[in-house]
This record gives sequence, C-alpha cells and structure tokens, in this order.
Amino acid sequence: MAVDFELALFVTLAVLTGAIGLRFMWISHRPPSLWTVKHSAVDPFVSPSLWIKVYDSSGPFIPMPNHLKTQDEMVAWMTKELPKLTAAPPE
Repeated sequence: MAVDFELALFVTLAVLTGAIGLRFMWISHRPPSLWTVKHSAVDPFVSPSLWIKVYDSSGPFIPMPNHLKTQDEMVAWMTKELPKLTAAPPE
C-alpha cells in the first residue's frame, strides 16, 4: 500500500517536473517575435500630397528620368536635355 502511494507520488512529481522543463525549453527556444521599427525622424512620405510638396516637379529640382541606365546616357542627358529644361520658363 505504501509502495503504491510513493510510486504514484514520484510519477506525479516526475510528470510535473518534465512538463515544467518542457515549458521552459519551449519558451526559450521559440523564434523571437519581430519588433516593429519606430521611426525617429519625420517621414515625408506619409501621404501622396506630402510627396508632391517634397518633390514638386515645377520647383528647382528636376528629377533624372528612370530610363537612363549607363553613365554615358546620364551625362548625355545632363549636357543636352537638362539645359533645355532649366532654360524653359516654369509651367
């Protein structure tokens, strides 16, 4: 009778210890959760209207076309087309 009680107690303690151990192993070995990035600077691209205010094409900034890939094409555009765009009156 006493042996059955001791055996049941030790089995219960072993299962409980194993469950707690597995729980701590599962917590410590799971992949970390991704942290959201908090921007410390002001992001000017919150809305499309702000994008227009920052990069207004009628202002002094003239964007380079996206189709220019090589350095020779960019230099040719800057020497031929860019002076035409800067000399033209703003629209």
